[in-house]
Amino acid sequence: MDDFFYHCIIMLNIFLTGKFGLINEVITKNVKGLCFLLLAAVSPVCAQISSPDKDAAFIANYPSNRGTDSVFIFNEPVFGGSRAITLQATSTDSTSGWSFIWSKYNATSRSYVIIPKADAGFSSTIDTISVSSGYQVIMTKGAISDTFRVWLLFSDFEVVVTNKNADGEVQSGYRSCESVSLLSDTNIISLQYPEPGTGNSINVINKYRFEWESGNEKSDDPTGSKTGRVENPPYQDTWYIVTVTDDFNLSRSDSVFCPAIASKASMTADHVPLSDSVEYPDKPYQYYYEDENSAPGKFRFDLSGSENSSWYKISFGDGLTTEIDADTAEIVHDYMLPGKYTAMLFTRSPEPYFCLDSIVIENSIELLSAEFSMPNVFTPNGDLRNDIIKLYEENNVFRSKDVSIYNIDITIFDRMGKKVHQYSGNIRDWKGWDGFVMDSNREAPDGVYFYCLTRHFYGTSEASTEMIRREEKDKGFIHLYRD
Repeated sequence: MDDFFYHCIIMLNIFLTGKFGLINEVITKNVKGLCFLLLAAVSPVCAQISSPDKDAAFIANYPSNRGTDSVFIFNEPVFGGSRAITLQATSTDSTSGWSFIWSKYNATSRSYVIIPKADAGFSSTIDTISVSSGYQVIMTKGAISDTFRVWLLFSDFEVVVTNKNADGEVQSGYRSCESVSLLSDTNIISLQYPEPGTGNSINVINKYRFEWESGNEKSDDPTGSKTGRVENPPYQDTWYIVTVTDDFNLSRSDSVFCPAIASKASMTADHVPLSDSVEYPDKPYQYYYEDENSAPGKFRFDLSGSENSSWYKISFGDGLTTEIDADTAEIVHDYMLPGKYTAMLFTRSPEPYFCLDSIVIENSIELLSAEFSMPNVFTPNGDLRNDIIKLYEENNVFRSKDVSIYNIDITIFDRMGKKVHQYSGNIRDWKGWDGFVMDSNREAPDGVYFYCLTRHFYGTSEASTEMIRREEKDKGFIHLYRD
């Protein structure tokens, strides 16, 4: 390498000083070709063959010696296509007055054949080259003569997905609920150049890198190289693309379509408030209750986020299940017992795959435990003070607050032991006592009233945490004031 730089520096000095005498004759033989190699790596001052169209370049590696000839790689724009490239020889001293003689290598005769082209001046160009070949240029000026050679190789290859059918889909035998296999291969045009004057042929080493990707952000990218594998089959129609890139940055791609295979389960659950007129028609619960998640309690399940599913099964977590075949159906479930529930949705994709999927909703369906409270003051005079709620324009209704109580039996007595109100049934259907005697038009007078109440609910006992039907009795006094 030191000799190489030494010779090139001497040549540069001679060119700049114009002293081309005996010294030039001594060193010319040693520097031919070396100055071009230096220029390719270091400086544009020395003589060179160049091409603005090349995609890669390196020094020829002949079996008998490393050589100083260049190899230019040109990537075809499309597989099987053609491009015309330009080759340019430039004078060694950046001045005019040079003559250029071009030759093309003949593989049969193993020699260079002169091209009928005579150029003189600063540089010379050939711009119609479209096939792999070898070129030589002899540049002369006075006593100076330099020869440069280059091999031009056109790189091209094709990549195809080999397991797709005539419609461009992954063949059915390569897709299942477990995985999707994708096969690809390349049709490669090998790159090689000869060693001038010999029968040696040098193959250009070129490595090919395979990369797979999904054209759908909701689908996993395939793993692997020549063979791609999708571990989680798509639940949406998806294109998969394989791209092959070689060492000279030539890329080719092919794609294959995979229809939706898997099922995607999605479910949400929301408590249905008592003010929901659809689930509780003609029942003015909103006048009596806050929207507490008490039992019995309804939850609305939304499955519309599921994809590619033809069958749905919900396990509500209370021992009950339901099956449907459409995600547009509204599913409302009534939980009778207070507590925490884990609901699970199972889905299945359409035939022929019937791939199963599931999703679990943990602890989002929570119902409160049993509570009960009764007011002890009742003022049905419409002044909104010490009233539980004003339900009608003229009547205030005596109400209780309940959570997770489903039935009650209540009887209210006056001081003489006569019944003034009685109800038995769902506590949420009890409209309370409006201050009239046994639903008549006769107002109950001011005073103290006595009630007996039996409440039915689900709860645990001291002996067990298991939810069971229970009932408890309550009694107390109610003070009725109208003034």
